[in-house]
Amino acid sequence: MQKTTIKPDAATTPRRGRPPDPAKHQAIIDATRALFFAGSTKALSIEGIARAAGVSKVTVYAHFGDLQGLVRATVLAQRAEMTAILDQLPTDAPGLRRTLIEFGGVLMEFLSSEGFVTMHRMVASQASQQPWLGPLIYREGPTATRDKLADILAEAVRRGDLRAHDCTLAAEQLLGMWQGLQTTGLFSGGCPRADAATLARRIEQGVEVLLRAYAPEPAD
Repeated sequence: MQKTTIKPDAATTPRRGRPPDPAKHQAIIDATRALFFAGSTKALSIEGIARAAGVSKVTVYAHFGDLQGLVRATVLAQRAEMTAILDQLPTDAPGLRRTLIEFGGVLMEFLSSEGFVTMHRMVASQASQQPWLGPLIYREGPTATRDKLADILAEAVRRGDLRAHDCTLAAEQLLGMWQGLQTTGLFSGGCPRADAATLARRIEQGVEVLLRAYAPEPAD
């Protein structure tokens, strides 16, 4: 099946030299995110998004080019909010544990939220109609988040705070320990959302396992 792309016509191209309105730009992203988290397929319709944002379809096209561009911008905005903590907190030897635990808390709060679960179910239901959607979200969301986490671990290796290892694999393993079976259970409706204490324990123990597994070799 060919990749679906919605392209604006000439009338939707913004006038040269006219900068996009930041308020409208943000309103469109916010509306798209709200529709996704509500599980609405209107999140996959330029017309539906424009109506929710209170702008015209021409404005949406002018800001994002097409539906894929808009969805990508929305995923990037969500990812930036979630990974900002990795740039704001210290990642040196004393601060690495704290930063990983706090990031895990932010991430797991999102991954276990009703909005995320609802969105995931909607995206899965659209896999055959919108074959570009899942790969885009996976690439710009989970994969990029894993790579950001791997960069933090690689920097710790360069400082000598962790011994050399496959940082991408280690980041993926840490994410897996944090999520456990909960993600599958939530998507299928097979288990309730874990309480805060359970999530905190899972996050802290996952970080402890990783830091012990890749602790520097003792000096001779």
